[in-house]
Amino acid sequence: MKVEKSFGPLLSNYEVLELLREQEAYQKSVPKDQSQVDENVQTIRFEALKYLQDSPCSVQNATAINKAITKLNEYKLTKAEKLQIINYKPRSPVDLHTLIEECEERFNEEQMDGIISLVESTLPAFKYKYELELEAEAEEEVEE
Repeated sequence: MKVEKSFGPLLSNYEVLELLREQEAYQKSVPKDQSQVDENVQTIRFEALKYLQDSPCSVQNATAINKAITKLNEYKLTKAEKLQIINYKPRSPVDLHTLIEECEERFNEEQMDGIISLVESTLPAFKYKYELELEAEAEEEVEE
């Protein structure tokens, strides 16, 4: 057997989250006695949903992602690098270094700041649960 393509299409976390939500909705609509989904598959789906719902993709939409990708085309980034930027929504140059191969050699500080501001301006704002918890703790300390 010959492998035609070693990699399939790249999916963003947003697309995966939408697919999992659709599958979950369908699964809920099917009577339990007619469900043929393996318990392990349901566990994987549940854990993936749990993870993705606490990530930037939970507030993203297709329009914002397309706009961001169009603007990221100004930079010489690979498809995989653009996808990682969309998925992780970097906030600092340090974040970019983890997502872009040879980042320091390919981009100067001004360009990295441009990528970060582009991401912040095109993709919806997002805060991780731990950030919200830290803010709540800080507010409680101020009130005391």
